[in-house]
Amino acid sequence: MQKLEKAQGLAFISPVFWLHFPAILKGWFERVFAYGDAYALTVEGWRGEVKGRVPLLKHEKALVINTTLFSEADYKAGLEEPMTRIIDDWGLRYQGVKKVEHVYFYRAAVANRETLQGYLKRAYQLGKEYSA
Repeated sequence: MQKLEKAQGLAFISPVFWLHFPAILKGWFERVFAYGDAYALTVEGWRGEVKGRVPLLKHEKALVINTTLFSEADYKAGLEEPMTRIIDDWGLRYQGVKKVEHVYFYRAAVANRETLQGYLKRAYQLGKEYSA
């Protein structure tokens, strides 16, 4: 948590598993972004009301890059929305991260060489922009 608190921004890069992070990253996320470190609760929160959750993170930004098995059309037709709600909104913004950028590299497991090269270039560019 001390290293996390010192960071200006956060970056998560992983494949998609069941419309979320792989289990080991999801488990890390749940242990680190926990009560008392990533959020606190007001009286309303202790009564079970979402509005009673108080963000404690002060990060300026987070970058999430996910490789997917399925196509962009599949994600735009409904797979992307739950990931946005759970990872971006609930997991990061709601904890206090000001700006979340979520990028998908669609069909990475079956993409041709040209597409994969494009993904690598995009990832490199995102990294350069992120650290600027």
